Amino acid sequence: MKYGFFIIFLATLLFAETDVWQSKKLYEEAISDIKKGNYLTAYDKLSEAYWLDPFNDDALKEMDAMTKKFKKNLAKWGYYDFLQEAYARGFLYYTQGKYKKALKEWKRILAVKENVEVRDYYEFVKKQLKKGEVKKLEFGGKAKYDREQKKKQKVKKKRAKKKEKKKEKTASKPEPQVKKPSKPKVKIDKAKADVLYNEGLKQYSQGYLKLAIETWKKALKYNPNHIRAKRAVKRAERILKEGKK
Repeated sequence: MKYGFFIIFLATLLFAETDVWQSKKLYEEAISDIKKGNYLTAYDKLSEAYWLDPFNDDALKEMDAMTKKFKKNLAKWGYYDFLQEAYARGFLYYTQGKYKKALKEWKRILAVKENVEVRDYYEFVKKQLKKGEVKKLEFGGKAKYDREQKKKQKVKKKRAKKKEKKKEKTASKPEPQVKKPSKPKVKIDKAKADVLYNEGLKQYSQGYLKLAIETWKKALKYNPNHIRAKRAVKRAERILKEGKK
């Protein structure tokens, strides 16, 4: 029981360390996204980072900072920067879970100017609302969904590669050659050859020319060097050809 508890304790620690590491990684990616102006993507990554590690105060601070910034400048942007004001409202609605209102703001932006991040979020949220899968928008939202899809694609590619390799291996293997059954070799038997030679002579004398030839050829199988049988075959075949007998 003691060992079992210790193993469970170690597994819990390792799992926690993995979550902390993943949380830090997401935070770093989010900071990079903020610099690029992709605040929606950054917020999703920060929310998941905080969900994985509630002690990640930096992630929480960044989320608060972005929210305060957009709320503070809404009125100002409303006077001279329509696109920025619409983006800010869409951001705030999205982070508050007011997805239908967020879609309206993003639609306003896209009607005036194309924005890759806004387009991606507009299509994604609209699709998820149709499916009724609002839960996927929480703690990581689209950023988490995209990352999970990439993992699935990698797994599919790996499986596809393994299948291809298996096919290549089976294709490269030469098919086993079927050996044709070799004709059984007749052992040299001079006595048997003489018997057959004499039998052929009897058949020849009785007028069975073709039968005699076959018998002498059998004699040659038992003794290929049987000179009299060779001569007899040649002579009988010549006679058969000339039609003398």
